[in-house]
Amino acid sequence: MTFLKKHKDLFLLNYLLIIIYSIVFIQLKMAIKDNIMFSTIDSGTYWSTGHEFYNFSEKGFSELRTFLYPLILVQIHSIFGIYGIWIMQLFFWIISINLMYLSIKQITNNKILSFIGSLIIALNISYLILTVHALTEASTILLLSILIYFISRNIMKVNTLKFFQGCLLILVLLAVIKPIFYLPVLIMLFIILPVFYFKKHIQNPKSIIKLFLIIIPLLYQITIMKAKYDTFSFTNVSSEGFRMYLFAQGVQHNNNISLDEARKISKSYTSTETFNYFLNNKMVYTKIYLQNLQNAIKSVPCFILYKNSFYQPDLINYMILVNRFYYYIHIIFVIPILLFLYFSFRRKERNYPFFPLICLSFLSYYLLLISAISFGEGDRHVLSSLPIWVFLYSIILNYFFEKEFLKLKLSRGVSS
Repeated sequence: MTFLKKHKDLFLLNYLLIIIYSIVFIQLKMAIKDNIMFSTIDSGTYWSTGHEFYNFSEKGFSELRTFLYPLILVQIHSIFGIYGIWIMQLFFWIISINLMYLSIKQITNNKILSFIGSLIIALNISYLILTVHALTEASTILLLSILIYFISRNIMKVNTLKFFQGCLLILVLLAVIKPIFYLPVLIMLFIILPVFYFKKHIQNPKSIIKLFLIIIPLLYQITIMKAKYDTFSFTNVSSEGFRMYLFAQGVQHNNNISLDEARKISKSYTSTETFNYFLNNKMVYTKIYLQNLQNAIKSVPCFILYKNSFYQPDLINYMILVNRFYYYIHIIFVIPILLFLYFSFRRKERNYPFFPLICLSFLSYYLLLISAISFGEGDRHVLSSLPIWVFLYSIILNYFFEKEFLKLKLSRGVSS
């Protein structure tokens, strides 16, 4: 009973999560079947890549897909079947929301704000539906939630090796699930490590061994690419995605042709020609990029529309409104984030250390901005940023609320 009383807020949260998931599951007539779990083109490529893992001579989608999620997918399916993948991703959904609650509560000590932040994620129907699709979003959001929780628990230990190593490990795991996290890992290794932590690593030989162990998944992914495709790149999905989506859109616009024709032309360009063409048409690409960004954030919930059995007009309209709300919230919060980071930096406030918060801000905007490179999958491309901006906006609201509340108390004290 003591345990129940102590954690009644978490019990209430999980009770609500079960209700929300059950209502949506029943409302959309969701089914746990292979033809739904692997119905998308991307899920098929993950499945294929998972079977390539043990055979370096086999070439296929491993040129575009990193190894970790496909490997987990194949292994879970071989042991537990299709229901095993669904249960795994359902637990990822539940755990990520619980971690969000605990993270916001750890920083703000505000249960109401923690509930609101958690429910924003729980009520994102697009994220919920992806638990029945073999796609990387559930595992990505889980790892980002773990990263946020780790930072919130260790926010006063930023200068320690444990903090750097923990953040790097989570980002490395994210990179070998979703390649867009490779850039943040490189920033950690080649900017943050040399500037802030290098001397500590040199002074402690054991930490060098730990650092090597942490980056083994990266080295393995690079080894796969070298062994199979004779390149030292991490994956080719970024360059291929840029060429087939954003770059092809510019070619389409300039030549007034179909996207398929533009993609054929784009494939014929060398890397140098692609770069020069992009520079020569930078205004065209800037306009296309900004339109893509707006469309990505305000996009339709395509996974509610993906199967006829999922079609539910009320939930579709709900998610369209939610995505539009997100778009305006992101615009509104630009100035508060900048002010918040400025005050944190200048005042060195104890509860709001500057360094981890600016890193999370960078990661949030990086994930949002990179979503404009590709298109065609609705709001899926911006989902990965969901836990980061919910956490950031929550603590920013708490920060400014505390300031106003303190001013109100002081003014009342003076007047009395």
